Amino acid sequence: MAAAPTNVPTISIVIEEFRSALGEPARPPQSGVLGLLLDLHDNNVVQWDREDATRGDDADDHTVAAAKRDIDALNTKRHELVEAIDEALAAAIDQAPAAPPTTESPAMVFDRLSVLVIRISSTEDAATSERDDRDLYAARLPVLRRQLALLQEALEALFDDVRAGRKRFVPYQSLKLYGPRAAGIPHD
Repeated sequence: MAAAPTNVPTISIVIEEFRSALGEPARPPQSGVLGLLLDLHDNNVVQWDREDATRGDDADDHTVAAAKRDIDALNTKRHELVEAIDEALAAAIDQAPAAPPTTESPAMVFDRLSVLVIRISSTEDAATSERDDRDLYAARLPVLRRQLALLQEALEALFDDVRAGRKRFVPYQSLKLYGPRAAGIPHD
């Protein structure tokens, strides 16, 4: 079994960094895989907030349309970050070319972990608020925390399988049908 590369953070560290980033938006930038993961998480936080803006009772058509345009741009950035994370992980981790492929790339799982950390934080806020339905949100927390633990366990197993040569992952490519990248136009 190959040793874990030192430039790839553990999943528990990534989850803790995701949690910390929610309460500390003005933190020093990170580099490498962790920096890309935190950029993805920051993008997901902004997208979560823009999606919330469309759900408010006071959201008029202009607000919803503007948010939709923002969400499309954020989603494009999300896909670019997932691709970059997978490429960085593929460069850092030796894989057995003949091993069977996984159904989901590690960056796609990290993206799901990021959203789940955001969802748990938002649910915790709702559960401790003065809202009339706060008990409903409190009841969801054990389920969400269990989902997080299972997703973390699954990603750790994926990395164990890749390092042992039992599985390999293929970096994700979104190849969207809209936006500048679909037409072959360079995008920054």
